[in-house]
Amino acid sequence: MRKSPTQARATQTVDAILEAATQILQSDGEERLTTNRIAERAGVSIGSLYQYFADKEAIVEAIAERERSKIVATIVKSLSEVEAADSESAVREVVRTLVGAFARRRRARRIVVMMMLRRWQNAPDKGADEVAQFLVSAAARGKSANARVMTPVAAFVLTRAMVGAIRAAVLENSPYLESQEFEDELVRLAILFEKN
Repeated sequence: MRKSPTQARATQTVDAILEAATQILQSDGEERLTTNRIAERAGVSIGSLYQYFADKEAIVEAIAERERSKIVATIVKSLSEVEAADSESAVREVVRTLVGAFARRRRARRIVVMMMLRRWQNAPDKGADEVAQFLVSAAARGKSANARVMTPVAAFVLTRAMVGAIRAAVLENSPYLESQEFEDELVRLAILFEKN
């Protein structure tokens, strides 16, 4: 973002821009996403849009960052509410949150994911890093005698495997994404990973 909103009205303007861009992506696709259409749909002037965003890619990046922050916050909150000894419930909460985040507005989310992959193919996944760090600390608190130690490397592999499967389901527009079986398989993967 060019300029961070500091007042409530500026925050509302940025929110309106991001929501308008998401709606356009969902209804019309990436090819119809322009800064003029975004400004028109958001009810702001093009000058106001450019105060905060350099181009449509910056808007998509802001959408992705906002979603990442929401997902991580939801996962951290849900994990903190689950009993440490009940690892299956904790894993299910993480999986359900991740799948749920990607299942809503599927077309818009797929486009955002594809645009981000094109733009930052080699960039680290900050959201997965945050979840991995939380898994390491949560596992240390609720460690049982027969559980595998959740090292940073183990958490890295587990989170990337889970996020990779979800990302593939989004990009391939797979019908599995919203199925109970898909959630169950991801939970089984994580539980097997913890026990080995």
